[in-house]
Amino acid sequence: MVKRQMKSSTRDDGEINILNENGKRPAEDGSKENKKRTRIKNLYRQPTAKELNRLNETENLFNSNLFRLQIDEVLEEVKLTEKTTKRFTIWFNSFREYLLSITEDNVEYDLSEKTLTKYLKTSLPVCEELNKTKAIFQFHKFKDINIVGSFDTGTAINASLLVDLQISVPAETYTKNDSINYRFHKKRAAYLAFIASYLQKSNLVEELKYSWCNMCVTKPVIDLKPSGKLGNYLKVRLNLVCDEEAYKLHRFSPGRNNLRESWLLSEKQENVTEVGPPTPYYNCSVLSDITANINNNFVKEILSNCENLKQAIILLKIWLRQRKLCVSGHIISLLVCCLVQMKRINNIMSSYQIIRNVWIYLKTSKWDTEGLSLCKSEDSPHIEQFLEHFPVVFLDKTGYYNICWQMCKGTYNALRRESELAVDMLDSTKLNSFIPLFMVPISNLIQFDHIVRFQNLQKLKTLVLQRVPKEDKINFGVDELPLVVNNIYKLLTKGLTDRADLILQFVETDFSWPVKKTPEKCKDVGFEEKLSFGLILNSANAIKIVDKGPQANLPEAEQFRLFWGDKSELRRFGDGSHVEACVWNADTFSERRAISTQIVDYLMKLKYDIPQSEIFHICNQLDTLTARKMAACEQSEELSVKVLQTFEELRRDMRALTQLPLEISAVYGTSSVFSYSNPLPPLPSTSDPRAWRRASTCLIKPPQEDKKLFLPPYTQANKAVIELSHSGKWPGEIEAFRCLKAAFHLQISERLTSQYSLPSQAYPTHIDVIKNGLSYRLEIFHPKEVTLLRREVEDGVVKFKESEESIRIQRDTFLLASLRGALHGLHQRHSAFGPTACLFKRWLSSHLLSPPHFPATLAELLTATVFLQPEPLTPPTQPTVGLYRVLQLLVQTDWATQIIFLDFNGDMTREEIMEIEQKFSNRTEEDPVMCIVTSYDGSMPSIWSSSAPSKQVATRAQVLAKATLAYVEKALLKDSNDNLLPAFVPSYSGYDVLIHLNAAIVPYFNERVDARPKLPATIDVTNDVIPVLEFNPVEKYLEVLRSAYDEFALFFYDTYGGDVIAVLWKPHVNDTREFQITNAHALVPIEGSDKKFKVNIEAIIEDFKILGEGIVKDVLTNS
Repeated sequence: MVKRQMKSSTRDDGEINILNENGKRPAEDGSKENKKRTRIKNLYRQPTAKELNRLNETENLFNSNLFRLQIDEVLEEVKLTEKTTKRFTIWFNSFREYLLSITEDNVEYDLSEKTLTKYLKTSLPVCEELNKTKAIFQFHKFKDINIVGSFDTGTAINASLLVDLQISVPAETYTKNDSINYRFHKKRAAYLAFIASYLQKSNLVEELKYSWCNMCVTKPVIDLKPSGKLGNYLKVRLNLVCDEEAYKLHRFSPGRNNLRESWLLSEKQENVTEVGPPTPYYNCSVLSDITANINNNFVKEILSNCENLKQAIILLKIWLRQRKLCVSGHIISLLVCCLVQMKRINNIMSSYQIIRNVWIYLKTSKWDTEGLSLCKSEDSPHIEQFLEHFPVVFLDKTGYYNICWQMCKGTYNALRRESELAVDMLDSTKLNSFIPLFMVPISNLIQFDHIVRFQNLQKLKTLVLQRVPKEDKINFGVDELPLVVNNIYKLLTKGLTDRADLILQFVETDFSWPVKKTPEKCKDVGFEEKLSFGLILNSANAIKIVDKGPQANLPEAEQFRLFWGDKSELRRFGDGSHVEACVWNADTFSERRAISTQIVDYLMKLKYDIPQSEIFHICNQLDTLTARKMAACEQSEELSVKVLQTFEELRRDMRALTQLPLEISAVYGTSSVFSYSNPLPPLPSTSDPRAWRRASTCLIKPPQEDKKLFLPPYTQANKAVIELSHSGKWPGEIEAFRCLKAAFHLQISERLTSQYSLPSQAYPTHIDVIKNGLSYRLEIFHPKEVTLLRREVEDGVVKFKESEESIRIQRDTFLLASLRGALHGLHQRHSAFGPTACLFKRWLSSHLLSPPHFPATLAELLTATVFLQPEPLTPPTQPTVGLYRVLQLLVQTDWATQIIFLDFNGDMTREEIMEIEQKFSNRTEEDPVMCIVTSYDGSMPSIWSSSAPSKQVATRAQVLAKATLAYVEKALLKDSNDNLLPAFVPSYSGYDVLIHLNAAIVPYFNERVDARPKLPATIDVTNDVIPVLEFNPVEKYLEVLRSAYDEFALFFYDTYGGDVIAVLWKPHVNDTREFQITNAHALVPIEGSDKKFKVNIEAIIEDFKILGEGIVKDVLTNS
């Protein structure tokens, strides 16, 4: 075949296309299209063997595919970069070479004198209590310096990286008798000072300081910052250990004494030979150095070539760090190695399976009663000996050293409790457990219901040490703080019993100082030790008023009386028993939740003579905001209970009404008071004795006797819906339906008055009735009314379509009644829910974000989230802590990508949730900004946030919440200031106009945050007239403003006693406009132009005054 010469054609746009002999473009011209086809084809190709293996692994070894992806991502995120590792390796080689060039010193120094410090020009890192220890020291050069810890085993985390370096002090440095009276520790400090003195001359180190290792004042280390850019990424800790040959391990058995009483408790040191009580704590401070190399080698051997074990340890360290648990990575590594040795985990398992098995083991572990040991030898001491002296026991490979010698029992209980919560989260099918487990940091303020903080720690130490047994003093030696912490922990545990699920100490003593100074001099300048205890209260037991003890005739009764002192008294109970008991003073729910503060104050005064003024309780600082100041500061819970009790009586009466066409089958409350979440519950009202004030036909009365205008006091109506028995005779037209409903209202009102003598008034839309001084507004609800409102007729065809009115009626009656019942049940399970919702509403309103900007029901649902989905925590017991968590939820939730599901009774199926999530992923700008779906929403998910808040209001709320949390944390944890009311004071700086109201017109003006409580003037008159209900002049004024000027401005107001309306102009208010009939409202022509107009702001401000005559005191433009 003869090929024709290829032709070329040139297009107008200059593009050259070469055609082949068939007049088509060559294949390479379609390369992009071919690549696209290949890509699409690859999507549907069969999976490779590698991909199948990975899918199989994910199915068998991980919780879910998403969980695996998240683990992979977080491990990649915390992994050390190659650049940092390379830089450190180069620096360490130079550092090692420099340190190995140190020369041996043959001079012997008397450490009781200052000869060594003058020679080295550095101080010895020892506390002044060790100055009386006599020892002769000679510096013997070490053989090598090694990298140990997480960096060496490949389990390091790049955030706040601290690389551990270790030097083994030669055995000849110590003598046989150096094990007693801190001679070992003083020589160790001298050896460290030698190295510090040499490092001062190096240009490899930018900063050089001493610090205590794990807060132990006899274990100094060197913390240094590498010079150059490396110092920005990590710090280095240089620690000293001891050669294994230096001492025989049995010398430090838990039953041996190595700290003499005469040395510790007398000023003069004498050469005495008496042997005192066992000193296992002191012994472990020496053993930690002797056994370090053995344990490090054991961990390194187990973890070598075991990537899954390393990944699991990294994940566990992240988990511990997020919970701020003082459990070192070394303990976790040894635990994982121990479980490998016990064959409970292995390297074949995935990292997910390993951490799950670790948590399952920890939650059932008994280190406090049975202990755990890595040692299989029978020559080591029996574990029972350790359990006699240590609260937590975990023995190392030698069997002599308790790895948890510094761990308080509170820390272990917290570790066990958090492990149990972690397993529960993993087992939850409706929760993506990865986020709460590894990504959510937990602060003490958010976690604990009650924090006990000691103001004067030095005085506390002195008073506690005066009362501890001599054996304990000798055991702990100069480490006074751990001894004080252990004794107070035991006291609180015994005193609080089952009131607290967890008691955890947190000590703030991170202290480092320059190598040329002594620790005592540096402590005098700005350093302060702080000791606190966090309590997680048991919601059922924390509110007990009586603590029952043993029966009076038992031997334990004497111990009970001895412990409680004068508080213990013999009491007879309803079951006929005579027992010792302690009774605490608490009348209200708020006081009962705070009984733990009474117990702590009483015990600290009784046992250690610590006055109440020196103990700062972070517990119930905001309880004053849930009290009605016009009702002698009675708490909202007690007032709500009265409303509910009266409502129960009314409901019983209504269901027993006779001579009605249809029986009343049920009555459901819809007001927030029925779920205990009304910050200011209604008070019983009384009829005024002056007849001219008692008529209900006029709101503001003309002057009669006292020559003053009379405004009726604001009276809330407790709203409820009535459900009638089934009937098929309801009309099919909406007007006829409503007429029949009005007739029912008339008949029910008549029967209430005639049958029970209750004052009632019927209206077309509702019934007002008063019982026990409380007003209730009842409305009949029938599903057919919603159906009729949806009904439309187009071209003779009947269609059903949602309308604004149908949605409103269904939401405010049927849906709200169901939701209110669920929230009421939630309060019954968690008694802090109601007060927490009240606090959150007060906070929103105080910052002028009250409804309609932020719906009240939405605020309650946000609060419910904290109790229904508290992970990684448990539901709070204190309302104040509940508020902090709601604010944190508001701040941390990304409302653009996250949706909250509230399934009160477990009714929502996975398919329903996935369907809503699918719709949420395709959301538009018209959809709610904050999406909270409940199991009662039906066909209208997130109905409670459909109209508000706007994006701007939601952002404003988040900013305010973040600022409030920062203020509260600083006030409570740093300044020990329990006045948190400034967090509820609004800022008016960002608003354009401020409308000041007449205080006499403002409802709840006496309930303001800064108002003083006062007793109401009550008049003992029978209620025979229904008061004016729901008449709020300020709200009416706001309705007028919003309807008239909503186009130009937003209006903000504090519903609970605010006397200022803040006005914010919308951004386009200053834009020039063209005159049109449809938008001619409030316009004024611009000077020099006939066609351009602008909004007449001055006239609008003047309108504010005119419309608010009698209500408005002044209108100010905010500059």
